[in-house]
Amino acid sequence: MSDLPPNSPLYLSLFGDAEAAHLLSSASEIASMIEVERAIARAQGAAGVIPAGAAAAIDDRLAGMAPDPAELAAGTAAAGVPVPALVAALRKGLERPAADYLHFGATSQDIVDTALMLRIARVLDLLDGRLAMLVATLAELARAHRATPMAGRTRGQVATPVSFGLRAANWALPLARCRARLRALRREGLVVQLGGASGDLAAMGAGAGKARAMADAVAIELGLCGALPWMADRQPLRRVAGELGELALALGKVGEDVILLTRSEVGELRLGEAGGSSTMPQKQNPVRAEAMVALARFTSGLAGQLDAGGLHREERDGAAWMGEWLVLPQMMVAAAAATAHGAALCSGLQVMAEAMLARLAGDGGLSLAEQASFALLPHVGRAAAQDLVKRAAVETRASGRPLAETLRALTDAPLGYAALADPDAATGPAAAMTDEMLAEIAALQARA
Repeated sequence: MSDLPPNSPLYLSLFGDAEAAHLLSSASEIASMIEVERAIARAQGAAGVIPAGAAAAIDDRLAGMAPDPAELAAGTAAAGVPVPALVAALRKGLERPAADYLHFGATSQDIVDTALMLRIARVLDLLDGRLAMLVATLAELARAHRATPMAGRTRGQVATPVSFGLRAANWALPLARCRARLRALRREGLVVQLGGASGDLAAMGAGAGKARAMADAVAIELGLCGALPWMADRQPLRRVAGELGELALALGKVGEDVILLTRSEVGELRLGEAGGSSTMPQKQNPVRAEAMVALARFTSGLAGQLDAGGLHREERDGAAWMGEWLVLPQMMVAAAAATAHGAALCSGLQVMAEAMLARLAGDGGLSLAEQASFALLPHVGRAAAQDLVKRAAVETRASGRPLAETLRALTDAPLGYAALADPDAATGPAAAMTDEMLAEIAALQARA
C-alpha cells in the first residue's frame, strides 16, 4: 500500500503533522465515537429516556473499551460507516438491559458527525496555541522594524518606500484575525448532531420542543454547542473548511514573500535554517516557506472539494457524507503542518536592513518618484508635476544620477531635495500604519 505524503515516514515532517494526525487517527476517531455514545447515554438517563441504571452501566463500561480499528474494518466496508460495527463490538462488553439501551434512538450520523466535531475542537485548540506564538513573533518583528526602510513592491516591481515592519504587520494581522475567527468557531460553531434515523428523534420520544433540549444536554456533556439536527445542512463543516482555507492562505502569503525576499539577488531576509542541495553546496533553500505555499494551494483545493460536496440529498446522502471524510481531515493536518512551518520559519528570520536600504536606494532613488511628484504639485500643478518627474526618471535611468539631483536641474521649484533623497524620511507613514496594525493585533490577542 502506498503512503500518502502527509502520513508517509518520508514526507511526514514536510507535509504532515504528528500531533494533528494523532488527534485524527483511527484510534482517536473510535475513542471520540465512544465518548459520544457515553454522553448520549448520560443525557438520556438524566432525562428519563432510558433507565438511569442502564445509562450508568453504559457510561462506566464503555470508559475502558478501545476496539481495534482493524476489527471494525469489514463491518465499516459493509455498512459504509463504522458505527454499526462499533456498536456491535461495544454491546459485547455490556450486559442487559444496558446493551439494549446503548445507542438508543440515535443513528450512525449522530455519532460520526458529533465525534468529528470533538476532534475538530481538539485540532483547533492545537492551532490556537501555535498561532498565538506565531502572531507574537511577527508582531515583535513588526515592532522592531516599524521604520526600517525597504522597497514596497507591486506587480513584482519596486514601487514606493515602506518599512519591513509594515510587511511583517501585513503578515501578522491576517493571522491574528484567523485566530480570532477560529476561536469564535471553537466557542460557537462546533455543534452536536442529534437527529435519529431521519432527523426527528422519533425513537427517543423527544416530542415538540424536546429535540433541542436533548442536543443541548449532550453538548454540555461534550463541551460542544447544542443545535437542531443539521443532517443535510453541512454549513457547520463548510465553515470549518472555510476558516482552515483562510488560515492556509495567510500562511502561504508569508511563505511566498519569504521566498522572494531570500532570493540570492535580493537577500533582504536571511533564513535561520535552510535546506541544502544534493550537488550545489552554496544553496540555502527556503524549504519551510516552500512547504507553506504548497500546503496553502493544497488546502484551497480541498476547500473547493468540500464546497462542491455540500449538496446532500434528502435526509442523508452517503456519497456526499463520505466525501467529507476524505477531505476535512487532510485540511486539518495541512493547516497544522503549515502553522508549524510558519512558527519555525519566522522565529529564525534575520532582517538584512542594509540590503533593504541598498535595494530601495538603487536605480538612483526612483522609488521616491511618487513622493517627488506630490511635492511638486503645489508649485506646478498635477499634470506638470507628473511630466517633470517622468522626465527626471528617464534621465536618471540613463545617467545613474540620483533622481533628486536630476529633478533639481529640471525645475526651480523650492523643494526639500535632501528629504526627497532620504529613504529614511519616507518611512514615517509606513511606521504609523504599522503601529495601527499592531494595535489591532494586540486587541485581538487580548480578547483571546
